[in-house]
Amino acid sequence: MSVPRQVDHAQRREELSRAVWEVVGAHGLDGLTLRTVAAAAQCTTGRVAHYFENKNALLIHARDVMHRRMAARIDELPEHDDPRRHLRSVLLEGLPLDEDRRLGSTVWAYFLLAARTDPELRRQHDVRHQSWLTRLTGLLRQAYQSDGGLVPRDLERRVRALVAVVDGLSLSAVATPEMYPPDLIVAVLDTHLSLLWMGIE
Repeated sequence: MSVPRQVDHAQRREELSRAVWEVVGAHGLDGLTLRTVAAAAQCTTGRVAHYFENKNALLIHARDVMHRRMAARIDELPEHDDPRRHLRSVLLEGLPLDEDRRLGSTVWAYFLLAARTDPELRRQHDVRHQSWLTRLTGLLRQAYQSDGGLVPRDLERRVRALVAVVDGLSLSAVATPEMYPPDLIVAVLDTHLSLLWMGIE
C-alpha cells in the first residue's frame, strides 16, 4: 500500500507567489487571474483556488512576499558605523535597481492603484505604509543625531518627503524604465539626501 505524499504547502504558496509576480510584471493587474497564475505556475486553476480565493488574495499575498523579501535584504545589510550610510542602504532596497526589486516595485505599484477603490487593499496598504514610515523615522532620527547633530523639528515632514521621493522614483521607473535607469535613480536619491543634511551640521 502506497503512502500518500506529504504536501509542502509553504513551498506551493511560494511557487504560486512567484507566478503572481511573473503575471503582474508581464501583464499588469488586469491580467492577474486564477487562470493566468495557474498557467505561469504550470498547475491547475483548482490548485491556485485552494490557496487563493480571488484576485485580491493573490495580490495581498504577492505584496506580503515583496515586503518579506525586502525586509530580509535589509536585515542582511552590513553594519555601518555611519547612520547616514545605513539609511541610504535601506532606501536603496526599496528602489527598482535590479530585476527582483523592479518586479517588487511593479507589484507594489499595481497594489497601490487597486487600493484606491478597495477598502481591504487600502487597509493592507495603510498598515504596510505606516510600518515603512516608522522605520524611516527612526533611521532618519539616528542619522541626524549622529556625531551630536540636532534633530529638526519638522522630522515627520522630512520623512514624508523622503518617502515621496522614493515612491515617485519607483513609480516612474515602473512606468518608464528607459527614462529612469538605475544610475539616475541613485543620483536623484543622493541629491535629496544631501539636501536633508544641509543646515543641520
